Amino acid sequence: MLQDVAEKVLSFAQQRQRALCILSGNGSVSAVTLRQFTSSGGTVTYEGRFEILCLSGSYLLAETGSPRSRTGGLSISVCSSDGQVIGGAVGGKLIASTLVQVVVSSFLYGGPDNNKAKETIEPPPSGEEKSTGVQLN
Repeated sequence: MLQDVAEKVLSFAQQRQRALCILSGNGSVSAVTLRQFTSSGGTVTYEGRFEILCLSGSYLLAETGSPRSRTGGLSISVCSSDGQVIGGAVGGKLIASTLVQVVVSSFLYGGPDNNKAKETIEPPPSGEEKSTGVQLN
């Protein structure tokens, strides 16, 4: 079962009342959809086998404070087997073709009340799939 890395990261962010910073990611993807920054907008999807060179981004809580209401997104750079490098803002699917490991940091931000919060350490997710999938560390 091929998993959407971008969807998994957003789902992980929405489960917490904390901001999320994506520090890095590694693995391979078979499809990447990037936003086009032109007057027409839209997206472009690249298919094939791409190695992740850089994965970063953030998801912050919106003003409403609801865990489901987030601002932010992901940026990625990938390399094809012939050495072509593409990248930009992820604007749709990011399909894993191997195990993709994503290192994230969650944090509280905002007013002084947040400084009093206790840090909780969450166990890493169980390894449901070994050949393809998304692992958040």
